[in-house]
Amino acid sequence: MWADAAADAARCSGSGGSGSPALPLPDGYPNGRALCPLCLRFVALDADDRIAEHDTADPADTPDEARRRREWLNTNGW
Repeated sequence: MWADAAADAARCSGSGGSGSPALPLPDGYPNGRALCPLCLRFVALDADDRIAEHDTADPADTPDEARRRREWLNTNGW
């Protein structure tokens, strides 16, 4: 059994790393966001082209976002 005290931090350690907008699919997805190399989520970039602070998972991610991320990864790899 896991306890919150022993759990990993939710914040992805890729937060704050350098990044660049991922290649877009024909419809523009992922809309200027960068692919975090650690958690493989698309994350906004800050004004200094750093990956914005984010968690390794987002319970608000929709099934459509997961489908689009799979489509992007199948098209572009990682």
